[in-house]
Amino acid sequence: MKKRYLIPTIIILLFLCSIALLNKKVTIHHGADHKVSRITMPLYLKVLNFYDRHYNYKWLAKQITGHLDTREDKILRLFHWTYETIKRQPEGFPIMDSHPWDVYVRGYGCVDNIHDLFSTLCNYIGTDAFFIVLKDIDTEMMLSFVWIKRGWVAFDPYRGVYFKNHTGGLATIEEIDEQDCRVVNLNQASSISITYYEKFFDENLPNIIEKIGSGFTRANTQSPINRLKFQLQRWFSGDAPLLE
Repeated sequence: MKKRYLIPTIIILLFLCSIALLNKKVTIHHGADHKVSRITMPLYLKVLNFYDRHYNYKWLAKQITGHLDTREDKILRLFHWTYETIKRQPEGFPIMDSHPWDVYVRGYGCVDNIHDLFSTLCNYIGTDAFFIVLKDIDTEMMLSFVWIKRGWVAFDPYRGVYFKNHTGGLATIEEIDEQDCRVVNLNQASSISITYYEKFFDENLPNIIEKIGSGFTRANTQSPINRLKFQLQRWFSGDAPLLE
């Protein structure tokens, strides 16, 4: 008689524990004008929002590149689409820092917003990509780096610039370091040249070549599997709780 009630009892207990866990209070971070605030919400809402963005990224990447066959064509299409679709931050508008999907929804962003969305969408077509800040003595800029078969290539979706080598292919960072590159500018009226980028390459490329592509980045942790791995890594290292 007791055994007959054991399984239903276990199921009910698991159900109640799940409800308690999913209602656990967690936080998200939201930035506006360089001020970051913490917002508290139940875990189930954070999970639902995460999966909503995840499937929207997949849908958007397919909408933009689904008609293309090669990885490089898809990367270039995402680059063109990002530059042409996401407008620069209007003067006087607040600088927002939340999720890459929000950049697409509002249709504009500052320099890191635009790199954020581009590198995230590149990950959703199955290629590694991320963006970083490159610093000179008194200035800085951002570049996105995307993996192709020949190596890592650089893009500047904010200015509409990418780099080709002497054969007309995308220039890898090794080729850029060897000065086998030229600027391709989507904005025909722009006078930006390789000279603008050279000082940043000279200062940063040796370190980038050593460290590039290692670990988790903001762009590759928008998918569930990578986010779980990232959270577990932080938990095991003691950097953050498993659920936050």
